[in-house]
Amino acid sequence: MAEQLAPPAKSSGPMGAYAKNVRDTAKSFWEGMSITLSYMFRKPITTQYPDRVGVPVRDTIPARYRGFLEVDMDICTACLACERACPIAVINIDVVKGDGKTRPKLNMERFDIDIGKCMYCGLCVEPCPTGAIQHTREFEGAVMHFDNLTLRFVPDPTNPIPAYKVPKGSDAFPRRPLGEITRKLIKAWDAPPPPFPSMEEAAKAKEHGAPKEGGLDPSAMGRQLAAKALSVKEDKPKLQKVLEEAMAGTDCGDCGYPDCFGYSNAIAQGKDTATDKCAPGGADSKAMLETILVTLKTGAVPAPATPAAGAVPAPATPAAAASPAPPAEAKPEAPAAPEAPASPPPAQDEIPLGTKPPPK
Repeated sequence: MAEQLAPPAKSSGPMGAYAKNVRDTAKSFWEGMSITLSYMFRKPITTQYPDRVGVPVRDTIPARYRGFLEVDMDICTACLACERACPIAVINIDVVKGDGKTRPKLNMERFDIDIGKCMYCGLCVEPCPTGAIQHTREFEGAVMHFDNLTLRFVPDPTNPIPAYKVPKGSDAFPRRPLGEITRKLIKAWDAPPPPFPSMEEAAKAKEHGAPKEGGLDPSAMGRQLAAKALSVKEDKPKLQKVLEEAMAGTDCGDCGYPDCFGYSNAIAQGKDTATDKCAPGGADSKAMLETILVTLKTGAVPAPATPAAGAVPAPATPAAAASPAPPAEAKPEAPAAPEAPASPPPAQDEIPLGTKPPPK
């Protein structure tokens, strides 16, 4: 059966094709514009941001939303677990240690979080023993100056905040309403940047985290605790209390024990000899625990370390510098040796190489 072929389309010529293209272009243009222009007469469907609704947007966000971080300093133990867990180092904490008697053992001079660099991973929230650091549902923080995105939870470094002491056996901690603290710290979008620090302020900022004059001396404190531990060596409960004094006392659980009591009791019972498990105490706690264990093993408190040979001597005190040196005894002067006669200048051909000839 022969195939029936459709008759070829009649050609309308170049002008007909041009007119068809113009007609198709205008038709497609107005079809698209009719859809676009129809939205000018419709009710907007945006109900969150930036339009405002009857209920604040943050209250409509799920409770587990990872917004800006917030720290309740009233229940912060200064264990530094969040600072160590942060993979990009946006949390900066400065802790000053005291003797535990005249001033608290741990005081926080700075607790800053740069929310402009935070990647909101939540790794800092997980290890917190008291839930002091949490993600809020705050998300509006647009500012004109990047430095305004640093939240400072210790407003005055000269007035440090003491660390929270966890009560024994507590599993719930009184926390302020989530978001209340962060909302007060977020600055307005047009707030001026922080003032450029003066030379005095910059020099003072370098002292953050550095040992303070007249502060806790770990070596001296370690010898004091070692002498106390040696006197109660046979009394395990008292020995445990002495060992606990060498720790940070935050009960953070980083040592692998529920609290500082469990760690110090294990050392007192001889079940654990590791001295580097107290992460908040750092090198100071490790040095004090090592001094105590060495004293218990040898039966004598180690003597203070003497400066090594060749070490730079300490600067003299003002009193010593002001006191005049005693006058030295006068000694009879020896007769002066007779001056040798001046030798005539050498001849020109006798002048050694590399020296200038005498002026004529």
